[in-house]
Amino acid sequence: MLAPLIGVLLGGLMSMLAQRSAGRALERGEARRSVRELAEARRNERLTHLIEFLSAVQEAERVAVDRYHHNLADEQWTARARQVLDRVWVTQKTIHILCTSEVSEAARSLAWAVQEVIRNGPEDPGEPQDEKVWAHIHPSRQAFLDLVRDQLS
Repeated sequence: MLAPLIGVLLGGLMSMLAQRSAGRALERGEARRSVRELAEARRNERLTHLIEFLSAVQEAERVAVDRYHHNLADEQWTARARQVLDRVWVTQKTIHILCTSEVSEAARSLAWAVQEVIRNGPEDPGEPQDEKVWAHIHPSRQAFLDLVRDQLS
């Protein structure tokens, strides 16, 4: 009579331990999935802001080309230059908040290069000026793109 009771108790205890173990495994799996989802959401957020920054830089390049290749310097160009530089710097600051310090510094260098070429023009006054603008920005843009590619992969 005692043996069946011990068997029932042991069976119940084993069942309870198995359920508890399965529950813990399920919780750990959910926690890992949650961490992965959060990391992916943060990566997507960073990528969105990096693309916004590149878009602002591209617009700033166009502004510089308009000034130094197409000889625009009127009030409308000046307002556009201020607006695009503001956008470049705001998106750079967002990158500073969201990304690593290396990516932030590369974005800052690119923003400075763009600002410098808009304000002062390319270093070489020869023709064609559009190519000179791009050549001025290229090293910092390439460093930024290479670093971001490495960070995102």
